[in-house]
Amino acid sequence: MTKNNSKNRILIVILLTIAGGFIYAMNCGIRNNYGIMLKSIVENSGTTIASVSFVFAVAQLTFGVVQPLFGILASKKGNFLTLAIGAILTTSGMLLAPYSKSILTLTICIGILLPAGTGALSYGLIIGSVSTKIPQKYMSTVSGIINASSGLGNSLMSPLLNTLIVGSGLAYAMKIFSIPMLAIIPVSYLICKNSSKKVDDKVDNKEINTNAGFDTPISNKKIISTKELFTLALTDRTYILLMIGFFTCGFHMAIITNHLPTEFMSFGFSSQQSSYAFSIYGITTIIGSVAAGILCDKFKMKNVLAFLYGLRPLTIILFFIVPKTIFTITLIAGLFGISGASTVSPVSGIIGKNFGSKYLATLFGFVFLLHQIGGFISAWLGGILFEMMNSYSAIWTADILLCTLAAIVSYMIYENKKTA
Repeated sequence: MTKNNSKNRILIVILLTIAGGFIYAMNCGIRNNYGIMLKSIVENSGTTIASVSFVFAVAQLTFGVVQPLFGILASKKGNFLTLAIGAILTTSGMLLAPYSKSILTLTICIGILLPAGTGALSYGLIIGSVSTKIPQKYMSTVSGIINASSGLGNSLMSPLLNTLIVGSGLAYAMKIFSIPMLAIIPVSYLICKNSSKKVDDKVDNKEINTNAGFDTPISNKKIISTKELFTLALTDRTYILLMIGFFTCGFHMAIITNHLPTEFMSFGFSSQQSSYAFSIYGITTIIGSVAAGILCDKFKMKNVLAFLYGLRPLTIILFFIVPKTIFTITLIAGLFGISGASTVSPVSGIIGKNFGSKYLATLFGFVFLLHQIGGFISAWLGGILFEMMNSYSAIWTADILLCTLAAIVSYMIYENKKTA
């Protein structure tokens, strides 16, 4: 490989990483800030926290259900069409939500349209689009950076979204954010163009054998249909353990994104203070995601995953016992961010390593469905329990138990030594 070719390849990697990061940042900046919008949606629609929590719960489920469906669409019609549809659906849900005055219309806009759109703009599809142009040796780091962009979206959009809502209303805020959301369409075209051409990885002028040492049910068969792919995946012990862990991950994350800002306000903090504290969650999500990507290059991914899951119950226990000040809620938000989206890199990495990049988008989408079922339960149950008890303590206690379970099962995962 010549020096110029090497520089060009690195430049392509950087540009693809930035483009993929922009798409994922916009996706997560909207999807992970439902909690910032909760109070304004309740006031705007004249409903209750429990009712809007149900809408948020439906959104969690929709987001999970559509991902494998959009994965199938992408495999048949291409990633660009799927990502473009995602941008249009998300924008539609955002623009219509402020005019929804009933649970039915809120469910259509925020529970179906918006999360269906963000589901199409999924991490799996973005990584699947850029991975065909990026050498395998860079993929763990690139996936970590793109995953970290979710934190950038959170940290920038949390205070900005709150400021726009307080100053000009929910409708104006949604119109402003619809502009960069639509910009996803041309950016998606750039990362998907010529995506069928796979970059060759070469080390010392020798092709990497990407099939060596792979020993799972899927590796030994030529998958033809999506049905056969799922059937074989569900017989694989590692895949089942990943599903269990990611179910608990969804349960945990939905509490944070849907209810943590409201819990901060229940302690007497203003919406502005809560949004700035929550923006720290976004910043530390970046740190945690990048660190997870780097650690996955140096250690077994299953051990990184188990550590991240294990950090969560410790953070919740600390949240229970510390006095509630602006410093402590900011600290807790930051600790939640460290272990937040960082689990995506080891989970997607294990799937790609054990089952092959060809099936990454589809298999990750199916695992994410379980993630969102967990999110559905905690998003809705959290709102109900808060209205009943004026506290989130019960839902956090359940979260401690589930996160501990996730840490244990992650250590039991079989991780292939070489990439499939």
